[in-house]
Amino acid sequence: MTIAGFVSLLTARLEALYDGDEARSVATIFVCDELNLSRTQMYLQYDNNLDKCIADKLLQKAERLQSGEPVQYVTGVASFCGLNFKVDHNVLIPRQETEMLVEAVCKHVKSLKHANILDIGCGSGCISVCLKKFLPNASVFSIDISDGALDIASNNAKLNDTAISFAKYDILSESCFPFSEKFDIVVSNPPYVCNKEKALMHRNVTEYEPALALFVEDNDPLLFYRNILDFIKRHQPNFTTYVFFEINEMFGKEMQKLCNIYGNNAEVLKDLNQKDRFVKLSM
Repeated sequence: MTIAGFVSLLTARLEALYDGDEARSVATIFVCDELNLSRTQMYLQYDNNLDKCIADKLLQKAERLQSGEPVQYVTGVASFCGLNFKVDHNVLIPRQETEMLVEAVCKHVKSLKHANILDIGCGSGCISVCLKKFLPNASVFSIDISDGALDIASNNAKLNDTAISFAKYDILSESCFPFSEKFDIVVSNPPYVCNKEKALMHRNVTEYEPALALFVEDNDPLLFYRNILDFIKRHQPNFTTYVFFEINEMFGKEMQKLCNIYGNNAEVLKDLNQKDRFVKLSM
């Protein structure tokens, strides 16, 4: 079987779960990651025959894809901002829209000689690692409530040769904060999907990605944002800062109103689909 034949076979099997284009995309990502090829390299070798032993192993592993498991968990690798990250079921799979959050922070920080940046709820560490990679003069600190997530994030920092300070902390608590530095930037992509939205989501998200990092109660969708802003207020003047949030598209106006209670000139920014997705706030 050629690489092209394997991609076509796997695409056909995945069309029970995804539409045609997405099925082929998942199949292509799987093959590239498993064979350690770039997409260009894969296409250059498209007509090459796969060793039968390798093809059998790929088909066996691909059964996880056919059950609905996300390709990034199956291969253990996710791409974000041009870097590779290890991922497993302890962390969310990095999303493309979050790359715009990183870009917004970088654009702001590049005007500063140095900045201390705090990432709240770091998950896989994709935001922290990219910020340190693209802003080498910045100092980056990251917190998360999950031991599993912190292990993954720490490994990703090493994988991408970035020095980041990690600590376990529950932002919903008022326990002693583990860092004493003064922070110029706070960035967070906290849980913001309402439970009622689960019915609209693909099961490869709801059944495999960590609910702790995704969902909030329907009656308090801004829980984490409010607690983060309270946390910053409690720790001022150590936090003389700009805050960057990723948000639920349904709550742009509500987030702007909430943020303006705590700071000045809250700005709602849109993603590539022109949906309210980010907030920038001066505190």
